[in-house]
Amino acid sequence: MALILAFVIAVGSIVWGTVAAARGRTMNMQEWSVGGRRFGTWLFWFLLVGETFTTFALLGASQAVFSNGAPGYYVLGTVVLTATVGYWLVPKIWRAGKSRGLVTMADYFSSRFDAPWFGALIAVFGIVALLLYTQVQLTGLSLILASLFGSGVPSLAYVVAGGALVALFVLVGGMRSAAFTAIVKDILLILILLVIAVGAANAAGVHGLLGIFDAVKQTHPNGATLPGIHGAAATNTWWWMSFLLLTPLGTFALPHMFQVSYSAKDVATIRRNQVIQPLYSLFYVLIVMIALAALLALPKLTDKQANASLLIFVREKYPDWVIGLLGGAGILVALVPTAVLILTASSLLTRNIIGAVSPRWASSLTLTRIGVLVFTALSVLLVAHSNAKLLSIMSNVYSAVGQLAPALFFSMMWRRVTAVGLAAGAICGGLIVGVPSLGSFVTAALPPGTVVGLPALVVNIVVAVAVSLVTRPPSDLAADVGIGNSAPTEPDLVTADSLTR
Repeated sequence: MALILAFVIAVGSIVWGTVAAARGRTMNMQEWSVGGRRFGTWLFWFLLVGETFTTFALLGASQAVFSNGAPGYYVLGTVVLTATVGYWLVPKIWRAGKSRGLVTMADYFSSRFDAPWFGALIAVFGIVALLLYTQVQLTGLSLILASLFGSGVPSLAYVVAGGALVALFVLVGGMRSAAFTAIVKDILLILILLVIAVGAANAAGVHGLLGIFDAVKQTHPNGATLPGIHGAAATNTWWWMSFLLLTPLGTFALPHMFQVSYSAKDVATIRRNQVIQPLYSLFYVLIVMIALAALLALPKLTDKQANASLLIFVREKYPDWVIGLLGGAGILVALVPTAVLILTASSLLTRNIIGAVSPRWASSLTLTRIGVLVFTALSVLLVAHSNAKLLSIMSNVYSAVGQLAPALFFSMMWRRVTAVGLAAGAICGGLIVGVPSLGSFVTAALPPGTVVGLPALVVNIVVAVAVSLVTRPPSDLAADVGIGNSAPTEPDLVTADSLTR
């Protein structure tokens, strides 16, 4: 029953999303990459949430709580902080994309500084971050498939199968396929989490949901405070605060968030979603509760199995129909975000790297689809050669992509900033994050637990400001791409009346 349910849910949702996306649409680069910029409140809501509620949210967050307790609670704040930044930032991204026909994040930076070379550099940074993020999703997808179909098959086979599903999904309908399938994914995921949470206390052998917390307090007295059950410096208060700071700064520096932002119908749609989206973080409470129940029910689970702790808990303690629903939802949770990540990486390659060398290829949909196959294969290879925990991979993603945050925020706040300055800052920050010995040297003088991306960000900003002050600024026309038309017009404002419509 579990296998049949998972298969029907996953395949049925993919087929429905693909058919709904392709119906009545002529597929071109704009339609495939940003959904024709026509997504209204509900479709944009599900797509935006779909890029927030990923396999990391489902498995990485539960792994963090299962492995160490309180350090995993940081997920409760990330959505709220990100939406606060997004309310101000995303409308600016959308206006620039709408007025100038931009498709990628690198398109924005090329236009903002009238410097295609800078767009190409941003594309390279972005592709690296997207591949790391895709590693999180495919690792989660392989865990879900392994939990459903057993461990008798090599894990690489599950990774390859997941990659094939992603490639087939994104090749046909592009961004619209992801948006329509996200509707099924999110509704199903919320329902199945509620079902699992209601039965969590019984599965853990305690009385009532509050009994889960009482039992964890007895078995793991340090589980509810930082640095957690094991008391390591790597999950102390400094780690907590630096990671929470990097997350909202880095989220919209992820290239796929630019393309998702471009897909909205108007600014009012964007702001309405940013106001409502923090409510979605409440569902992390369910994940925390389930993870703590799993900690009680599976005391002998090894640290290597922590990534799949939620799946193993459900597989061993719940009936087949629950396993099947979670499996189908879990496959979609991995599939939808990965499709957007791969789509974005391929768009960056075509438009901003190959297109910078040969402009006639910049709008080639065929070449972009070939790029989908290339990046899917690279992502599979990354997963096949990595045993890192999901939380560790995600921390690396935000440390890396956080180095693009100064470029994004300065481009919308400071007319004098230059492409050369931002490039110099991003390279310095990227070296600190990417070279372990350099990162260790920089963090040696800081409190233990500080995420390396934070001091790298400080160095990035200092270098960007210093170099910008001694290099030639962009033209006023170019600066207006990020700074012009910044004041919201009356239709852009979100009021109580607009939220009820």
